[in-house]
Amino acid sequence: MSQELWTKDWKRINEMILRMNSESDILKALNTFLTDIEGLVPYEKACIYFYDLSAPEIVKDYIGQGFSEKELIDYERYYCNIDDVVEKMMPNKEVVIKSSEAFDINKRKETEYFIDYVTPAKTKVSLDTNFRWNMENRGFCIGSLDLFRNEKDVDFSEREVEICRIFQPHIELKASNYAFLFENLTHKYSLTNAEQDVATMILKGYSNEQIAEEKCISISTVKKHVSRILEKSDTKSRIEFICKATGKDK
Repeated sequence: MSQELWTKDWKRINEMILRMNSESDILKALNTFLTDIEGLVPYEKACIYFYDLSAPEIVKDYIGQGFSEKELIDYERYYCNIDDVVEKMMPNKEVVIKSSEAFDINKRKETEYFIDYVTPAKTKVSLDTNFRWNMENRGFCIGSLDLFRNEKDVDFSEREVEICRIFQPHIELKASNYAFLFENLTHKYSLTNAEQDVATMILKGYSNEQIAEEKCISISTVKKHVSRILEKSDTKSRIEFICKATGKDK
């Protein structure tokens, strides 16, 4: 049963949808959405994840708020593979779930994921909304908007569940555009897998030093990748590449 929303909720929801859809910078739109939704659905941490369940590394990308870089990296490299929420996010139907209702909490507290990741990260209570981001591979490419609170905080309400349900198709539309931006780079500029990874990080604003640290490669290797990316995209600088890749040069 749908939860009746207040007039002020609808006003804020409509304003957020308009702002998200009118913003041409997709990354900015999604980051702004994560900031804005805290006013309607308060959280301690939030993330938008892109999964490809057919790939060896299932996390394709993410946008986070409130998480440390280590928490995000640890999740991407290992904990995503044992995250019990992921299987409930399968794209065969739209779902918005509260962890308090989706799991037997006592059994969940005994799992490696809960003990080693959820508890230290203080993300014991979650509200998760799924979406599809690649219509050509829709059976495996799913995403999720995840809002987190610590266990001591009040659980998410039915009103907050309904708010996320309203945003669901709008998140899917914008997230699909965002994911396509990165997926399309390989084909558009004939990038290698390594160059694709570096190009994605350039679009997200990473410096050479940050890329080297994240990918565990030398600065000189990063510079070689950047040089090849600029050459293949027929651009002369990072800024020009970002503008061309995102269509801002038009």
